[in-house]
Amino acid sequence: MRCYSRREWMIAAGASIAVASSPIATVEAKDASTHDMILVPAGPFLMGTTEAQARDLAGRYGHHVSWLSGEVPQHRRKVPTFFIDKYPATNRQFSAFCNATGSPPCRHWGAAEPPEAIADHPVVMVDKAGAEAYAKWAGKHLPTGAEWEKAARGPDGLLYPWGNEFDPTACQWDPGGDPNALGTTSVSAHPTGASPYGVMDMAGNAAEWCSDSPGPGASFIKGGCWLTASPLNLRPAARNMSGFANNSSMFYGFRCVKEVS
Repeated sequence: MRCYSRREWMIAAGASIAVASSPIATVEAKDASTHDMILVPAGPFLMGTTEAQARDLAGRYGHHVSWLSGEVPQHRRKVPTFFIDKYPATNRQFSAFCNATGSPPCRHWGAAEPPEAIADHPVVMVDKAGAEAYAKWAGKHLPTGAEWEKAARGPDGLLYPWGNEFDPTACQWDPGGDPNALGTTSVSAHPTGASPYGVMDMAGNAAEWCSDSPGPGASFIKGGCWLTASPLNLRPAARNMSGFANNSSMFYGFRCVKEVS
């Protein structure tokens, strides 16, 4: 499992958590059941990466083109209308779930409640089952990889949520690949990283669980994380981030979706 390159995974083995404009109109839900969610309309979008893009990106970032094989060929994919959380689930929100259900708190909090300094950071150290339990409690579910990718890059297949050029100020990432250099940040800390629909924090910070899987016992994990050192792996189309579903990692978080009645 990984949310960054093989080299970065080796660096990350001893890491610890550190406390550390759109052409599409944003439609933000207002009713109580979809508070702080954004409507993503039905219709086709460009999913994946073309062969020409894959060759260009692999050469630009020093990877073999096979690194991108899981996202080729690019194709049009239709998904129904859905709501998606504007931000990843935070430590504060997950704490409310723990208090309401009697679930154990995240062990990196060091207490029954998260430290206030990271309360609005994305919750991490939650395996897929824990993310699904939270989603069910909230009356939602985890997104499919297709739903997540459409919400992150819009209908026209942008390379990044904010556009086709990488902006190092638009997300929480680590160009130095140093696991001790930084950690998660507030989910609202990078407003210029908004997707075409206005969905936030879909690159870097915490990679996010999806409901579908590349194989038994695994699940797709999208978006890169705070330790990701290559912009190649921060793209929403990247599909080399699958991980074991029972793994709770300092790099993995989640957000939820909800069908439109």
